[in-house]
Amino acid sequence: MAGNGPVKTGRPNSRTKKRQDKFLLHLALSGNISEAGRVAEVQRGTLYKWKDADPDFCARWEDSLEEAADFLEAEARRRAVEGYDEPITYGGKVVCNPETGHPLIRKKYSDGLMAFLLKAHRPARFKSAEGAALSGAISINISHDDGAL
Repeated sequence: MAGNGPVKTGRPNSRTKKRQDKFLLHLALSGNISEAGRVAEVQRGTLYKWKDADPDFCARWEDSLEEAADFLEAEARRRAVEGYDEPITYGGKVVCNPETGHPLIRKKYSDGLMAFLLKAHRPARFKSAEGAALSGAISINISHDDGAL
């Protein structure tokens, strides 16, 4: 079998391992397979071949996607609960404090993200009202143990 190159053992060599690690790190940060592949300088097809051939790499891939989703959920929760700063505008221009010259800021909260998180974490209580799913309305089911509400 001369000329066919080295025999594959099923384990990645050190160069491949470094590229896999770089891919998985950026996948956890971005949640985007194509972007992470570009950062690691690995073609998308190669990534899927590795995933199919290596159960450990496949498990780490799934863990990286879960990490990315956890980050998104944490950011959604922050925007819904803690809010975010938004400059006040009037006529398309940012309004500034006349004494300091700094932009006037208001705290904004995302009711849509709050409803989405409640539906995701408490689906039995916060299910979409029939026919109102597009408007973002939710229905709340209060049980006997929720009398204090």
